[in-house]
Amino acid sequence: MLTAYNAANGTFRKVNVNQLSDLTTEMIWLDLNTPTEQDRQWVKQAYGQELQFIEELGEIEASERFYRDEHGLHLHLYSLLSSNDITRNVNVGFTLNKGRLYTLRSDDLSEFRTFYSQAAKNPKLRDGAIAIMVGITAARVGIMADTYERLDSELEPISLAIFRGNARTMSRVLESLARIEDINGKARLGLLENKRAQSNLARSTEAAGQAEAINEIALDVESLMTFSTFLAERAKFLMDAALGMINIEQNKRLNIFTVLSVILMPPTLIASIYGMNFRHMPELEWYYGYPLSLLLMLAVAIGPILYLKRKDWL
Repeated sequence: MLTAYNAANGTFRKVNVNQLSDLTTEMIWLDLNTPTEQDRQWVKQAYGQELQFIEELGEIEASERFYRDEHGLHLHLYSLLSSNDITRNVNVGFTLNKGRLYTLRSDDLSEFRTFYSQAAKNPKLRDGAIAIMVGITAARVGIMADTYERLDSELEPISLAIFRGNARTMSRVLESLARIEDINGKARLGLLENKRAQSNLARSTEAAGQAEAINEIALDVESLMTFSTFLAERAKFLMDAALGMINIEQNKRLNIFTVLSVILMPPTLIASIYGMNFRHMPELEWYYGYPLSLLLMLAVAIGPILYLKRKDWL
């Protein structure tokens, strides 16, 4: 899908491009979401801009994520996308060339919707292609901050569940902690990428006039990275605590079997002695031999129980 934005005459107008004639010279931002070959050809015919392919955005080398060539200044960033309880990083490509911004992506991302609603109210956010790109990045950082706030709020009930020692909830606790750590790791990768990109962008000629906004984004990214480290350490602590509680519960279960084996060992010994089939056994003809053996087995079973309770082992 190809969407164009016109920021002329004090307005910020969105145009769904259905034909080549929709791409006028007033367009300042071209957003391509999973573009077709026809969309790519229209952009090339209208503005002479050669676009990258979605597959090329996945290169991880630093030289492939921020570079300049004959088609403009290119910047690739990760955007965090959550859907159906699955969180993943999506590559987004930004290209600045001849006063226009071209964005290339393969998914519907909330920062684009957020930025459009903000830019419709604030003319400074749409004052040129570089301002739009910085504004989208700022919206993305803001959404990541909201994500971290949500993750932090989720850790509090998890902490309570762990230290209450309810073994039946531990499996869900471990699943939640693993999910939080997974999201944190992917978000941190995006923050590291953003930090490097903002540093490079600040030194570019296109960023003239946006130094304050870029520095503000860099400060926000730095604070989020600090919080990301704190969140990772807290999640690790809770994970270790949960595993410790699971081990304690398992040890308790094993302890029960150990105690039972100690308690039943003397009665088993007595039953084994009087279960032998020798012809000459002194007690064989006792009239009260059977109840006495039962009482003896009960007595030797109660003895270890009282001893273990006295030692506070039971």
